[in-house]
Amino acid sequence: MALKCDVLVVGSGPAGSSAARAAAKSGTKTVLIDNKKEIGVPVQCAEAIGKYLFPFLPFKIPKEQLIWKTEGMIFYADDINIERRGRVWRSYAVNRNDFDAWLANSAVKEGAALLTSAELVDMEIKNEYEVKRAIIKTPEGERVIEPRVVIAADGVDSTVLKLLGFKINKKGNIGEVLGYELKNLSLYNPNFEHLFIGDFAPGGYAYIFPKSKHVANVGVAAIFPEKSLEEYYKEFLEIPEVKRQVMGGITVEEKSGKVPIRYSTDMWVYGNVLLTGDVASQNLKPFAEGILPAVICGDIAGKTASDYLKGKISLNTYSNRVRARLGNFLKMSDKITDIAYELAESETKEGELLRLCLLADIISLKQISRLSETNRDEIKEKINDWQCSIIRQFITTTMENLNLFQAKFMQKIK
Repeated sequence: MALKCDVLVVGSGPAGSSAARAAAKSGTKTVLIDNKKEIGVPVQCAEAIGKYLFPFLPFKIPKEQLIWKTEGMIFYADDINIERRGRVWRSYAVNRNDFDAWLANSAVKEGAALLTSAELVDMEIKNEYEVKRAIIKTPEGERVIEPRVVIAADGVDSTVLKLLGFKINKKGNIGEVLGYELKNLSLYNPNFEHLFIGDFAPGGYAYIFPKSKHVANVGVAAIFPEKSLEEYYKEFLEIPEVKRQVMGGITVEEKSGKVPIRYSTDMWVYGNVLLTGDVASQNLKPFAEGILPAVICGDIAGKTASDYLKGKISLNTYSNRVRARLGNFLKMSDKITDIAYELAESETKEGELLRLCLLADIISLKQISRLSETNRDEIKEKINDWQCSIIRQFITTTMENLNLFQAKFMQKIK
């Protein structure tokens, strides 16, 4: 006998659990399925979330989920390093297995039915991508679910998209990540995330993302690898700035995965199917930050599905709602993607330095485009100009604060 529901959410990552939570909270009968036996396992990311996105979240993240705070990022390329701190550069580390489990439990508390070890294997589709039935493989045998709306939140290897007839994972659309959690490290400045650009991470970057004073996620992310990621990872660990920190490190677990760089499809709505999270490439470039955007967009997907089923709106409203909430971020992300993609194909030192400028956001996108025709020395001069301006700004601010302090002090004496 088929299980009928209002909303079927495929995938219980941040996007799927957030969508199921929102749909169930709105009173719709919601089923959340995941092919994994345990939610959040295995972890397939570097586990960092940007603090700047907190005001856009549909609910607060409990303090116990925020296990480590970083004040900024340090970028390395060639013989240059640049530090960015404050504002958009602040972030937290989370344990994704705990974080994902908390999100899924939040959905269950709102009334969603959670089915684990439940793999979507087929769908009965009518005209214009209307899903009528979903065939689910479980340890007890096949189950049939009849949803009115399907929310696809099953990542870059989306089964939903494949069953709808789309070809995904085209070369260059997906970044590959080989990463590990390491302990017993001698981290340099553990209150900063460290990003490295070089031929050890073709088209991407390598990273050390601290989770404590002596624990960090360490890995390489590549878009156009010509060798195995294992080889690139070994090269990365031999860089002096890296070797000093990871020497003697002990591997806790692997955290490799894939990340969407470009859109797999042109739209986020097909028939009665909404795409959210990585399946919709709703991450923010240049860092492909996806955890909190997935939570935000998943919540919008769940609320949109509920409002549609109540006859209030069409499903196409979903895209407008996402862009109303995260529009400025997504527009900038799309612009950065185009430039980053061109730079990713460059194997020159000039290309690496320009990617440094892009990641560290030290010059405008127009300037990066103009500098793509120049040589290494000119790019370095531009970087040096920026560093000098930061120093001047720091000195000016310090003097202003000192003068203000002296004025207040003199007033107290009088």
